[in-house]
Amino acid sequence: MKTIYSPTHSLVNLSNTILAHYQIPTNHPPIKKLLATLKGKQKVAFLLFDGMGQSILRRHLPFYAWLRTKTLCSITSTFPSTTAAATNAFLSAKYPNEIGWLGWAHYFPEHDRILELFTGKDSLLQQPALPATEVQKTIQYQSIFQILHQHKPNLAIHQVWPDVRPGGYKTIDTWFQHLHELGLQPGPSFTYGYWLDPDKTIHQQGVCPKTVQTIIHDIQSRLKQLAEQNPDTTYIVFADHGLLDVSFLSIQAHQEIYALLKRSFSLEPRAATFFVKDHQHALFAKRFHHFYGKHFLLLTKQEVKDQKLYGLGTNHPRFNDFIGDFVAIAKGRFGFTHGTKDDKMPLTMKAHHAGMTPAEMMIDVMVLNL
Repeated sequence: MKTIYSPTHSLVNLSNTILAHYQIPTNHPPIKKLLATLKGKQKVAFLLFDGMGQSILRRHLPFYAWLRTKTLCSITSTFPSTTAAATNAFLSAKYPNEIGWLGWAHYFPEHDRILELFTGKDSLLQQPALPATEVQKTIQYQSIFQILHQHKPNLAIHQVWPDVRPGGYKTIDTWFQHLHELGLQPGPSFTYGYWLDPDKTIHQQGVCPKTVQTIIHDIQSRLKQLAEQNPDTTYIVFADHGLLDVSFLSIQAHQEIYALLKRSFSLEPRAATFFVKDHQHALFAKRFHHFYGKHFLLLTKQEVKDQKLYGLGTNHPRFNDFIGDFVAIAKGRFGFTHGTKDDKMPLTMKAHHAGMTPAEMMIDVMVLNL
């Protein structure tokens, strides 16, 4: 299988372009076209709208829409195309395999639990298990903010978050207002802004509803106003991934497969990893192909490594812990669910991501105030 992500035009290359812009050594190649565009720019802001990938943007905005006319290039997400992997890859300027962020929920052998990286919840029970800081302590990385501060101590560095983080903003109104206030401040600056929509709404309602179109048009309108009010700030607008409407299959539906597993799947519903009982690998692969081969591509752990599925560079020390014996990648609209009484995903998720389809992987990069 050939991975879809580009070694020169991905989220990782996008953040390495930031490092290159400030004459800081890069981990991976920058995007040359964007680097040339940023030459001489003193005030730069990268704004990430979760889930606003190419497929979503182009579905809800015509080609002549203001925001789409600002498209500089198209890039790919990481694999898996999911927020936990993609945003942290961007914020580290490294691939998921290099930093150990491989999906939403990892199996941690030291805790013998599948734990959500962002929340610390037990993925099967959907209950708090550990503080998120405890879950993340072995996969800490040096962020681009730390790198910029180290190399450019006089550069003003700003982060603008929603209220998922302490001090974040509750509404898109206050989020954009703060971006405007930062734009009014004099002197060279780098700003990173992250907003939860349209991803949050699309998960709940699917990719097509009018509500999603309204959100996309609202973001466009606010971006236009922000750019006009702050003409000396160059804004780079992008996403971490796209989404597509999905249906879920319980991993417990076929006990002849489930009985071969040490535990339920981990990482992602559409990029699931499986830890198989000893001496059952061949039988698992045979049965998986029989029941799920139409909807998922099954790769062995060695194939995952050989194909550098999770990225380039040196694998994180915990990579082998987190990747099981097999990885199943969604070919179309299906994803796995744990099938437990506490698993509400089939009831609450109409759309998802993390697979390797173009709808999930492709991202348009727009530049405002060239």
